[in-house]
Amino acid sequence: MSYPLVLQPLVIEDDERAKDAYKQIFESIAADYGDLPFCPAPPRFAFSYEEAKDCLEGSKMFHIVILDLRLPEKPKMPAINGVELGISLLGACVERDRYPIPALLVISAHIGSTEQARMQETLQQGFWHGRQFVKGPNFELLQNEIRSGCIEALRYCSVGIHIRDGRDQEYPTITPREEDLLRRSVLQQHGAVGLDLEWWSATRQHLHGSSEADNPWTKVLMGRYILDGGNGASRPKFFKLLAGSDGRLVIESARHVEPKLTHIKLASVTARSTALLVTEKVGSRNERPKSLEEFFRLGPAEQAGSVARQIAEQVQQLGDLSPDTKALNKLLWPAHDPGILAEQWQRCGGPEIQEQIGSHGDPIALFSELLASEETQRIQERSIVHGDLQMTNVALDFDAKSADAYIFDPGVVRRNVAGRDLAVLEVSVLLHQPISYETLAEICSILYRSTDAVGSETLGSLADPIGKSIAEFIRSLRQAAGAWNDPDVYALLVFDSTLIQLGGLIFGSSGNKIRNERSAGHLLAMVSDWYTRIRKRPQNAASK
Repeated sequence: MSYPLVLQPLVIEDDERAKDAYKQIFESIAADYGDLPFCPAPPRFAFSYEEAKDCLEGSKMFHIVILDLRLPEKPKMPAINGVELGISLLGACVERDRYPIPALLVISAHIGSTEQARMQETLQQGFWHGRQFVKGPNFELLQNEIRSGCIEALRYCSVGIHIRDGRDQEYPTITPREEDLLRRSVLQQHGAVGLDLEWWSATRQHLHGSSEADNPWTKVLMGRYILDGGNGASRPKFFKLLAGSDGRLVIESARHVEPKLTHIKLASVTARSTALLVTEKVGSRNERPKSLEEFFRLGPAEQAGSVARQIAEQVQQLGDLSPDTKALNKLLWPAHDPGILAEQWQRCGGPEIQEQIGSHGDPIALFSELLASEETQRIQERSIVHGDLQMTNVALDFDAKSADAYIFDPGVVRRNVAGRDLAVLEVSVLLHQPISYETLAEICSILYRSTDAVGSETLGSLADPIGKSIAEFIRSLRQAAGAWNDPDVYALLVFDSTLIQLGGLIFGSSGNKIRNERSAGHLLAMVSDWYTRIRKRPQNAASK
């Protein structure tokens, strides 16, 4: 979405006698720019609430809106008492997501009738340039305020945003509101005039009860701010766009992580429907970092264990450990739907997979048993966890000699079982990595057949180098998790994370990152047996 440089004003006013004054002001501003292409066009006027609603619900872009608060409901009628209609139009301006308004001026003699602190907050968060002031006889002040609004609208429109093609990957579009937040983030940076971006990831969230108007996507782009004066570009940064309903909570959570990890530096811009979180790219190198997927495909297998240990160390830095005792069912994700899990288990061929691998336990029956269990478990909790440690939330700088890994883009951080982040990551690297079903089955045979710790010597039988790197990575994750909780606790967390992935299959390929649905069934069957065997070991029974 781009705005034309010819500024399009909208004046919402109760007094038609003010029309000539506003026309004179905009003609004066236009004269300053002469024949330049960004001089203001003649303003459009709305002299009632009804006319203003028609304008705002239409498909015309407005660079600057001037809003009076006390208005008549319909044309040719007197203004009603109170400012409710004006406040309603302010809300409509804030929520104009298809055509975001860069600059809005509330010019009214009735500002004193509003909650002015809330009004100021709305203007600051809803627009790049938002101002309120009392209408009065000072024509010069009015002209200067409108002139400033036009200048800020031009600054907004002059921001350049360049988004590179996703190459062989498919990504959603950037919405007008998302572009609005990206523009505003540029304007908040000293000396920045644009953005050069490329895609990092995009995830579609399917939420029960959401409407068609809700933004279901979480989009992450990576790039740099373009600096003015020919000064090149900033250091690389990640730009995360997400639904506004989740945004404030995620941003607040990220603020908790920021003082824990020195490589995380945050900035944010929010609107009602959408939020933008900007995170500085980590590491000393300025080139584009690599994802875990790229690392497993391109990096030396010998570095996989080191990368896993670095990730575990950063998770450990997030918060302290504290002991607790909880029922087993309280360790499971509370939003599991038993019906959906049973349906997807059948759909991905779970029973046939069980027969192939010689598994005798039904994972869905195990889940039902755990859900009803009153058995308690001694655990260690971590005061802060990452909350969304998927493959795409790890960035790496690596070459043949070294690999530096960094976790970023935290989810909702809260106290949770120590090791859950690593369990989520273990499942993610198995199901979200483009490996063959045969390779996944080989990895599972090594990682989930035995209840003992996996030794590095057992990985030599893996023919696929990507599979060998993944297995070594998971082996090292488990070594780190073993210092925080007993093996059966970690195994339960892996089982729970696999169930979450299985349930996500209901949304099809657009709603999850699983590369092979049959792989999800195979992994769940193996993990279910693995957890059951670990749980029955005498030392675990004695620790309950």
